[in-house]
Amino acid sequence: MSILSPDKLKNIRESYMRSYGVAVREFDCSGRLSGREGYPMNSPVLMVARAGALREAVRWGEPYLYFALPNVIDWVVPVIKGETTLGGLSGGMVLPERSAAERLSAVDQLADSERGRSAAGNWYDSLPVWSERGRMQEASEFLFALTCCQLEWDMLLLKENRDKARRQRRIAEEIHRRKAADSGGAPLEQERTLLALVQAGDKKGARGELNRMLGALFSHTADIRLIKAHIVEMMGHLVRHAVENNPGMSSLIEKNHRWMGAIIDADGFEPLADLIAAALEDFLDNVYLQSRSGTNETVAAILSYLNDHYDEQITLEMLAGHCGLSTFRVAHLVKEVTGNTVQQHIRRLRIQRAVDLLVRGEQSCTEIAYALGYCDQSYFIKQFKRQMGITPSRYRRLYG
Repeated sequence: MSILSPDKLKNIRESYMRSYGVAVREFDCSGRLSGREGYPMNSPVLMVARAGALREAVRWGEPYLYFALPNVIDWVVPVIKGETTLGGLSGGMVLPERSAAERLSAVDQLADSERGRSAAGNWYDSLPVWSERGRMQEASEFLFALTCCQLEWDMLLLKENRDKARRQRRIAEEIHRRKAADSGGAPLEQERTLLALVQAGDKKGARGELNRMLGALFSHTADIRLIKAHIVEMMGHLVRHAVENNPGMSSLIEKNHRWMGAIIDADGFEPLADLIAAALEDFLDNVYLQSRSGTNETVAAILSYLNDHYDEQITLEMLAGHCGLSTFRVAHLVKEVTGNTVQQHIRRLRIQRAVDLLVRGEQSCTEIAYALGYCDQSYFIKQFKRQMGITPSRYRRLYG
């Protein structure tokens, strides 16, 4: 059974063939190629290797290169719909070089699995030689991009897995670097650096510094309890300094308390790293927002009011009465100073709280919607998906 419509598969195949001169083959989760593919492409040894590569591609959220046979390199692109793996596309079967010894080993594996050595040898000899390894990676990424463009749906699970994998790799690289160098700044110095990057609005730099700090923690101990203690201390230090520098950030204290509860309850290193990253993003958003509005006390007061009452039906008239300004002036000031409208701020606060309730609470999506001030559950789902990329129920399945 085909996993892509014939016209979409045809478009992918034609574009890929023009660019790289290699055929694209569709296969199911068992590794079996669809269509009329026969020996040796659907031999048991290749099907098992292909199915294993598909699982790894889904795990890492990206194209996966692997040795299908000795000296035979293939790459697969997974096709995901929702949380279901439909199958994948194979875009390789090339040789990095000609090798008599490797040929003998590959032919032995194929001949043992299904047919004679002659047919296996003829197939092996027909494979193209790609001596440039970079071309293989380039072709796999090109096939991945082609597939994403042709699909009628987003492969969001792959993006989530890819983001997690990249974060884990960066942390692992930092652990390796620190173990090799056996050096690094003191925790307080690193926290000051992180805070400085946050206050400067450098989100990319702050994420990198956080990964270095996590790498330092993970390299010094395997005891997750100690790591949690260090993280709780670190987050408390960041919040304390942020509030000391800007009293308007006092709302961070309550948010930090909620994040700390989730971090303490985290089960395992991977969920812990995900929670820390999410907490930092929340912290970054709040500090960046307040730093932009810090020069305007009126806007800071409006934002503080929104933070306390976002679950109510807030109108411009209410904000105008609170600040002693006209509705036009309130709307203009908030937009001018922060770059976002009042409604955008309310929506962001509600979705942030919804994320917390979905992960830590037991309320239904309907109950959460009404608790956050939405009169219509469908509208809440629409707004959540627009901001987070997935529905509330799916978010809870993934992270709850």
